Amino acid sequence: GNIIYSTGDYTVTDSTISASQLNSLDAQYSGTVNATAVTTISGTAAETTTVYSSSGISGLGNEGVTLTDAHTLAQLKTINNATSGQLTLNDYSVAISGSAADVKASLAGNFSQTYTGNITLNDADTTSITAAELAAIGAATTGTVTVSNAVDITGNHVQLTAALVTE
Repeated sequence: GNIIYSTGDYTVTDSTISASQLNSLDAQYSGTVNATAVTTISGTAAETTTVYSSSGISGLGNEGVTLTDAHTLAQLKTINNATSGQLTLNDYSVAISGSAADVKASLAGNFSQTYTGNITLNDADTTSITAAELAAIGAATTGTVTVSNAVDITGNHVQLTAALVTE
């Protein structure tokens, strides 16, 4: 068959598309892939992260995402920062480890189910975590939250109690 190469822009008209299809279109067209019509993206965490990291794909930001494999902290953070749509994970029990800021950003999404993974905060010993940050992270998972280093946790009595006391 013939191979047709276009240097123009491409507009996606499908409301549901896979991340691999979007990445393929992005690679095929030197212009911009307009994905404004997309309401749902599905694919691996790596493929989906590539979609959101591409400057060649526009019009995204409120679509739902369905991941077909386990995610990393960095991938979950990238996806949550990129869309306000509902996020359906392949595995809600993935344990994640990172700084309080990164963990908080990764769990700030609109999940279709409650996150159950254990969390390890590995901020440097010289770091300070607010009680509000710790409480937000604890509220975002039913798993255990562990602070692995001797960081300072700051806040007033009410904030500290809310962050450190579990039911």
